[in-house]
Amino acid sequence: MDENQIFEIDIDMLQPNPLQPRGLITPDSLIEIVDSIREHGVLEPLVVAKTPAGYQIIAGERRWRASKIAGLSKVPVLIKETTPQGMLEMAIIENVQRIDLNPLERAQAFKRLMEEFGLSTSEIAVKIGKSAPYVSNTFRLLSVPDALKDALASGATSEGHVRALASLDDPHLIVEAYREVLQKNLSVRGAEELSRKLKARENIAPKQQVPAQKLQSDELEKFQEEIASKLNGGQAKVKVKISQSRVEGKIQVVAKGKVEETFSIL
Repeated sequence: MDENQIFEIDIDMLQPNPLQPRGLITPDSLIEIVDSIREHGVLEPLVVAKTPAGYQIIAGERRWRASKIAGLSKVPVLIKETTPQGMLEMAIIENVQRIDLNPLERAQAFKRLMEEFGLSTSEIAVKIGKSAPYVSNTFRLLSVPDALKDALASGATSEGHVRALASLDDPHLIVEAYREVLQKNLSVRGAEELSRKLKARENIAPKQQVPAQKLQSDELEKFQEEIASKLNGGQAKVKVKISQSRVEGKIQVVAKGKVEETFSIL
């Protein structure tokens, strides 16, 4: 079969790609495409794969859905022979090249290529025609707090701003920085500079010493009282303190009195 040959296929014979990297497609997002199809038809063929389950769409799901709304009965398609991995790869490549995926959808798609098909960052970069740092930086978008993900998905902030803030390791610091970006209406360059300043502040801030956690049980307290009771038989006053942390234990004996009395205890 010539993979460059265009076929006209009944629109109801097509199925959405279960590996589609794109997220939810809403009817509102199709209005302009529907209007264009009603006026000019489908100018660019859909790319589909022939599978045992039927023809599944690799690229062009929005055109397919818009065509159904526009009332078309057939659509032009290019038929590809491929594997599930090939379907996902082609869907990602097609959407990335057409800038049809939002940044989070792109990051999720790269993640699926890595987790489901074992591709490395460099291999993904080669397949989509981008650099390895581009893929790595896209992955980092998945690590930011939900507030930034929501803003990015809705278009309230840009990918450049989120990438700049993603360089901060602390989620609370990222949210703090994002608030400042919004308040000061900072550019991407400004967000990058803010991230550098915050990282420098964190690096020079004195680290608080975390005290060792004390572990005092009823058995230790009872043992402490028994030792003190046995040592307090003479004139000297004896205090016993047992302390234990996760790494060591200490028994402290303090005897107050004359030298000859305290010496005999020790």
